[in-house]
Amino acid sequence: MNRKKIKSLVDALLEQYKLNSLPIDVEKLAKLMGAEVRIDDFDETLSGFAYQKHGMKYIGVNIAEPKERQRFTIAHELGHLYLHKRPVSYDPGASVMMFRNSHSSDGTDIKEIEANRFAAELLMPEEKLRADIKKKSGIDLFGDEDKLKELAERYQVSEQAMTIRLNTLYFSN
Repeated sequence: MNRKKIKSLVDALLEQYKLNSLPIDVEKLAKLMGAEVRIDDFDETLSGFAYQKHGMKYIGVNIAEPKERQRFTIAHELGHLYLHKRPVSYDPGASVMMFRNSHSSDGTDIKEIEANRFAAELLMPEEKLRADIKKKSGIDLFGDEDKLKELAERYQVSEQAMTIRLNTLYFSN
């Protein structure tokens, strides 16, 4: 699914649930979408997971991760639950398992790419971000560390996530 389609889906969700103020409340959105978020102590290589069984949806998030990373993980897992309708499971015996770990960001798995796009659009909505950049008279990713930090704080994401989002918006098709 391309970036434009994912943007359209996220925009519709934000409108449907009236989540228009920043930072986007991803835990509230998860609850409104019928998913329970559980923040717990997991293996250090696991940022989070989505689990769906018998109509119940759970998102597990590693408590050891920074808050900004936890927010991205919740948004990423919501992306899996929303975009990838097949059951997602943490059960060792299940045939489909989806975890947010180091593999999630290596850019090789289409479902992980889509979930990352969903999370980026959800946490850093394009129109709001472009408006904020315009108010700042633009941004130089290599020279405006203060502006980048301010944006990351405003959206409650990591500076790395903000940098990737800005690169995607301004330098990708």
